[in-house]
Amino acid sequence: KAQAFDEIDNLIYEVFEMMNCFKFSFINENKELILDSESNIFFSLKDCANKLDLVVKFIHWVSRSCIENMSPERTQVFLQTGFELYIGKHLTKKDYEYMYTCFGNGLNSDGAYSYARRLLNIPEGIQ
Repeated sequence: KAQAFDEIDNLIYEVFEMMNCFKFSFINENKELILDSESNIFFSLKDCANKLDLVVKFIHWVSRSCIENMSPERTQVFLQTGFELYIGKHLTKKDYEYMYTCFGNGLNSDGAYSYARRLLNIPEGIQ
């Protein structure tokens, strides 16, 4: 039981850490993390257990809105700034294009996890 509570505490901590990087973000009744309500940018928190899962969800479901010609510039900058603050790393336009092209819309989950581990400096096999 204690381990389960520790995992829940860790997830709650990470969700709030991410929310702190996206002003006015919130969680709705469907367990979706709304990062930008004006542009309706969100992802589901279902199946998330840790920071790695949150980063993969962002890569799968938000990276499209971070690239040119897909969203207004204000939205791109807001999402990129928040994500980079959360992961503690600066990314380039090409990084976001790569994310969306290779992993957007839920593509290649294993590859997305490997990419997220590299972004977070987490060795393979460690959650």
